[in-house]
Amino acid sequence: MLLRTILSTIELVRAPGSKLGLASAILALLLLGGSVASTADAAEGLEVVVEGIGGDLESNVRAHLSLSSLDGDAPLPSASRIRYLHRQAAKEVDAGLRPLGYFNSRVEAELAQTEQGWRAIYTIDAGPRAVVRRSELDVTGAGASEPLLNNWLHEPALQPGTPLDQQAYESIKTELLEQAAGLGYYEAGFSEALILVDLPSNSADIKLSFDTGPLYRLAEIQFNEVPIREALLQRYRTLADGEPVATDRLLEMQRGLVDSGYFSGVEVQPLWDQADDQQLVPVQVYLTPDERTAYRFGAGYGTDTGARLSASQRRRWVNDRGHRMESILRLSEVTNTLLFNYEIPGQDPVSDTYLGRAAYEQEQTDTTDSETWRIAAQEQRARGRQRWHWGLGLEQETFRFGSEEESTMLLVPEGGWSMVDTDNRLNPSRGYRLSADLSAAEESLLSDTSFVQLEVSGKAVYSPIPDLRLLARLDLGVTATTDFNRIPASRRFFTGGDNTVRGYGYKELGPTDTDGEVRGGRYLLAGSLEFDYRVAPKWRGAVFWDMGNAFDSLDTPLKNSAGIGGRWQSPVGPVRVDLAKPLDDSGFRIHFTLGPDL
Repeated sequence: MLLRTILSTIELVRAPGSKLGLASAILALLLLGGSVASTADAAEGLEVVVEGIGGDLESNVRAHLSLSSLDGDAPLPSASRIRYLHRQAAKEVDAGLRPLGYFNSRVEAELAQTEQGWRAIYTIDAGPRAVVRRSELDVTGAGASEPLLNNWLHEPALQPGTPLDQQAYESIKTELLEQAAGLGYYEAGFSEALILVDLPSNSADIKLSFDTGPLYRLAEIQFNEVPIREALLQRYRTLADGEPVATDRLLEMQRGLVDSGYFSGVEVQPLWDQADDQQLVPVQVYLTPDERTAYRFGAGYGTDTGARLSASQRRRWVNDRGHRMESILRLSEVTNTLLFNYEIPGQDPVSDTYLGRAAYEQEQTDTTDSETWRIAAQEQRARGRQRWHWGLGLEQETFRFGSEEESTMLLVPEGGWSMVDTDNRLNPSRGYRLSADLSAAEESLLSDTSFVQLEVSGKAVYSPIPDLRLLARLDLGVTATTDFNRIPASRRFFTGGDNTVRGYGYKELGPTDTDGEVRGGRYLLAGSLEFDYRVAPKWRGAVFWDMGNAFDSLDTPLKNSAGIGGRWQSPVGPVRVDLAKPLDDSGFRIHFTLGPDL
């Protein structure tokens, strides 16, 4: 049409006797171009309106509508293409409704151009939902009596009288195949899977027949040659010879080998084509060793420690028995640490470890100065979300409070337990962390004094509504001793700082001596309540109240502080900046911390 108009204008200019001059023709073409541009501008946008349905029905229909995919900022196709897609809408609406059980729908479709562009309106009457009239469901094969594989027979979505839901029907089929593979039925499948819809009666008959096939069992597990001896690798296996080749158990073994730290790649492959007549299948594990030595360097800053530097070397394996060794150096304005760890895998190398440790630590605060040498042997175990450790340590500590210096040697048996349960360790919306540690020494057993010490702590996160979190923390400590003056500084209780009572300096709170110097206490009580709210995808604002103290007498008052803060969710946990004001003293303090909430 546009081309015809332009040609007609040109012919008028060229026609003999035409009174339309060249200038008039150009003006006419410019006006025509402006009209075309206005029409094009008017058609730049596309709005798709769906009426008569909502919720999952509308979402599914929009997912099938081709025009809905054009309802955005992308350039639109030609007008003829838009009209063609509009003509397909009734079929696409029907395709979007059928999976949810609606087979007798009606659609009124309208397409128009407005000043804003195209507007497509679809008024949909979904009609009544189809109902399951009959269900023929059965399980055959070697696993016909498996309880887990028979549970689906009672799924509500398949029972007569229930609304037909093809999406639920497909989910049940997928889940059943996964469960069968998880139990060792490699050839499981559906010998029949039909939904027969009777449109006049708006009903459906379901026919499902699941054949498990034979049960495959483990013949052996083979490992390729790596620097770790096979005797240790075999301790990672989660299946014994002759047990069903359950995929979830094989995945569990794969995760254990990955988490061991020895390998950069782990592939577990059942060799189905090598199964014998008894359905015994070998499993091949392909292992790619990681670099034997890893180095890490870091730098940071915290208001408790000031500037920090760290360096570590980790030997992923020292020998073919899988022993590991790590050397760590941490330097800061307050604490310097040199640490050596030697790890030996336990009988269950995924969860059990024997640990030898040697450490030197120097700490200097406004009120204390200590130097500690420590060697220890420890056993660690993990069971699900719980962790245990127990062991024996020998430590020598020289410490000073003001002008007084003491030196204490202790032989310390100790043990502890911890548990973490959360939906997301780095950014939890709910969960909790609990821990308890018990240590002791006896003066008659290589120790300069006797004591028993118990520390208990807990923290919880709860989201009453989306984007709002409540965080609560409580720390308790108790020391029983015959001579508290011989208790070293590292085993006394202090509070104040980034992770205890904010608004006060690091280890600023505790009993004082005659010179007013904080010397640490027998008991500890500290807690916190905090609310934070998501104000942007990675940002939260927070308000908090902290309370606590370290003390020798139970009637000692607790210190309180309150403040506000901001949190940025980094890949390794939240970065926190807090401004805290002591409620019992003057001044305020800014705190910087990094790490998981639980």
